[in-house]
Amino acid sequence: MNRCNKCQCSAIIYQRYSGMHLCREHFEEDVHRKIREELRQTGLFGREVRMAVVLDGSRKSAVIAFILKNLFIRRRDISLLAIIIDEGEREASSADLAAEVAKQLDIACTVKRMPSSADPKASYAVRSEEKKQMLYRAAKENQAGILVTGQTLEDEALEIFMSLLQGEADAIMPESSEDGEQTVAWIKPLRRIPEREVRLYALGRHLGFYDADEISGREALRRKAKKMLCEFDCRHPGTCYSLLRCMEKIRHVKELTGAKPLSKDGK
Repeated sequence: MNRCNKCQCSAIIYQRYSGMHLCREHFEEDVHRKIREELRQTGLFGREVRMAVVLDGSRKSAVIAFILKNLFIRRRDISLLAIIIDEGEREASSADLAAEVAKQLDIACTVKRMPSSADPKASYAVRSEEKKQMLYRAAKENQAGILVTGQTLEDEALEIFMSLLQGEADAIMPESSEDGEQTVAWIKPLRRIPEREVRLYALGRHLGFYDADEISGREALRRKAKKMLCEFDCRHPGTCYSLLRCMEKIRHVKELTGAKPLSKDGK
């Protein structure tokens, strides 16, 4: 039996990218440390703020809601609200499962239904954009300054990989929605944590009901890209982290230079 590298208790996980065996206590500490570090880097929590956490019944959304609630439990100036998107028949049970998670965690929630005009056969990109705009509107309606979603390391790496494959550089830039003086910041506290670790944390805490969303059969390129990325990361641990760091360097350079896209005439 493998032992924890920090305390010699029985290990529950081996992190290939760090070379560490961790027991449950030190594994959860590692998850919390990464989330606190990610939140600190945003610079958004030095003042009064309301967070809107997107819940869909999945384990990763339940994990981030659970951790944020416990992390800020003593901060009276920070409040938490759950936003649930009811996508109709296509995701018939997700909204109900999300509501159950909100009830278990004792978090107030608001439910928004996708408009009936939304095309159920629309591409992933179109559906994602429609859902994103609905989430921003819901956050603003509830006076939330921060929108929180549960994307994991693999989710982020796949988005970056897909954006590069399709030549959509703007898709990897920081997200926010501005409306006059009001800005809703979008943060992803789990983006440095591998999906398997989020799943293990959820199982240990009995959080959520199912794993990550399956990619639709219509999204052939996305499905192939995910398979390719997973296989490469298995052979070369740390690949997803490398993609994330690359994206962060691009963002940093853009912020320093104030770079803007060239117009059609090259100016």
